Amino acid sequence: MSLQVKQLVKHFEGVKAVNGVNFELRAGECVALIGPNGAGKSTLFACIAGQHALTAGEVLWAGVRLNDLNPALRLARGVARTFQVAQTFEALTVLQNVQLLLQAPHSLAPYSVLDEAFKVEALALLARVGLQHVAHTDALGLPYGAKKRLELAMALAGLAGASGPRLLLLDEPAAGLAGAERSDLMTLIQSLAHDDSNIAVLYTEHNMDAVFGVADRVLVLIDGLIAAQGLPHEIAQNELVRTRYLGQVAESADLAKPVAAPKPERASASSTPVLTVQDLNVWYGAAQALFGVSLQVGRGELVVLQGLNGAGKSTLLQAIMGLSPRVVGLASYEKNNISNWPAHQRARAGLGYVAEDRRLFAGLTVQENLSVVARGNARALQEKVLDMFPALKPLLQRQARQMSGGEQQMLAIARTLMTEPKFLLLDEPCEGISPVLIEGIVQALLLLRAQGMPMLVAEQNKLLADRADRVITLVAGQLSP
Repeated sequence: MSLQVKQLVKHFEGVKAVNGVNFELRAGECVALIGPNGAGKSTLFACIAGQHALTAGEVLWAGVRLNDLNPALRLARGVARTFQVAQTFEALTVLQNVQLLLQAPHSLAPYSVLDEAFKVEALALLARVGLQHVAHTDALGLPYGAKKRLELAMALAGLAGASGPRLLLLDEPAAGLAGAERSDLMTLIQSLAHDDSNIAVLYTEHNMDAVFGVADRVLVLIDGLIAAQGLPHEIAQNELVRTRYLGQVAESADLAKPVAAPKPERASASSTPVLTVQDLNVWYGAAQALFGVSLQVGRGELVVLQGLNGAGKSTLLQAIMGLSPRVVGLASYEKNNISNWPAHQRARAGLGYVAEDRRLFAGLTVQENLSVVARGNARALQEKVLDMFPALKPLLQRQARQMSGGEQQMLAIARTLMTEPKFLLLDEPCEGISPVLIEGIVQALLLLRAQGMPMLVAEQNKLLADRADRVITLVAGQLSP
């Protein structure tokens, strides 16, 4: 009743993503896999779950060799995974997403005839992950953090038909969740293994509270190899881990928060509004997501949006960018009423938007992602942008789909900067970034602010909020007094 990974190797056209990994995981354990962005964590998950064929090595689960089994057959053997970017059926309701996975081992009837099939069991799983109240909401309209919880419920549903021991591979399961929500979900994930000796959990996370406060053991992946493994307190004091992964975090008393760097010199912010939102209301179908939101961002200001998962932060940014389906209210940018402008016209006027799910051109290289949106002197602009994100320089010829989540996040910000925006809307810019890189992202954004770039940023943590000019809190789609 264990997972055995033996000399696992996975190469992509010369890129050595995983290069000889060995470890064992027993049922009843909850183990964290950590490492810098690009270390190979998601690739390792894909090799175990069957999305990638191995270059070399062997994977065994409960004594069965998995190498030649496709993902569906591995699921039937009790191996399920979630993804770094949540994978759900967007056109289905939350309930139907789970019903479909519960039904899969029995038949392949279309979702339209699910009706009452496995409804009780599906609702019980949704209650377990805290989504029963949105059971009849389309997955498309869910906040990103809720999609991550739905994906966990789907993974559990997929394992419901497995007869033997079960293995859960969770790729950043708490991404997009606020502190209390993250803590609740990680407690649930821990209990899945501890309360059922028939389940093993292997998960990746960049939030150190979700690692050192939850895991029974910690595996550290660096450059495609297991560089260290042990108990959480042992890993926290490991010199290689502190240097290559934790970075400044290891020097802080609180392992979850990077040490604040000095603020760069900046031009003074102005109270003159460059962006004004007045009485903004947003609907997804019949469900109203924002209720009469009004705010202003002055020239040179950094304003941070905070609030629980589902409070409406992403919806507000999308509405300002012209990406929401139904919006009523006034949006003004540089004294122009942009309420009826399409998204591309707002972008041409100077609004730059970085979505939480990044929306990169997966099949294009880093170089191509940057150059395809460039305006003016692309070469000079690219050099300037890459100076802000030096980790991207050696990756220019790598396809976006082959990059780690943190690398993709940096590319998403860099690509938006290639459009030479005059105002930035950023949705969780530090989510999915390893601790050693987080401060670099923060400093890049603070440098932009110092140069006079106004920004409206949604974030769950306080990496930017502690350095913002103002913090605005949304509660259930409304501004908190």
